Amino acid sequence: MHNDQSLVESSLKERIHELVERFGPWRIALAVLFAAWRQRRKHNLTSGLSARMRADIGLPVDEVQRLPSRMSLWDIRL
Repeated sequence: MHNDQSLVESSLKERIHELVERFGPWRIALAVLFAAWRQRRKHNLTSGLSARMRADIGLPVDEVQRLPSRMSLWDIRL
């Protein structure tokens, strides 16, 4: 079964050549650039999150814990 799954119908080079013939080189180049841009945007979406929110969703957290920007009544302990 492994041998059946490892067979490739056509090579990547042939597939790209077909796409360039069908859509043109400029459209293919723009599609690749937009795909790369979308991938970059996905990584930047989490850059503005606080350390607590990053920890909640399972992302790595910065080791430096920052103090809250303003004092809250909830921070007062007796």
